Amino acid sequence: MVKEIISTNVIVRNKFTMKKMLEIFQASKQFNGSTILYSKHKAVDASSLPKLVSFLLTLHSQTTLKIIVEGQNVQEHLNLISDVCTGHVSILKISPKRFLNTSETFQI
Repeated sequence: MVKEIISTNVIVRNKFTMKKMLEIFQASKQFNGSTILYSKHKAVDASSLPKLVSFLLTLHSQTTLKIIVEGQNVQEHLNLISDVCTGHVSILKISPKRFLNTSETFQI
């Protein structure tokens, strides 16, 4: 089983509504992997509703937000999250997809 990782940088244009937050949460819960949102040195797992809501409520207009997706079929999931966020964010750049070899370990 090969895991993939992909990310995109977006600019927040409008505050997220509770409905949009729930849609992001539900998509992340159903995804076989992780969806991480990162901004201003803070990261949150989108599958945790309380953390997701408090994180998205702190974002202001023109804030840069990185969406990181790890798992299988990451491009499809990233597209789904992007579609959910339509009207709330502008996509700046999508990184190339990378593959993770989980059988190898490394130490930092």
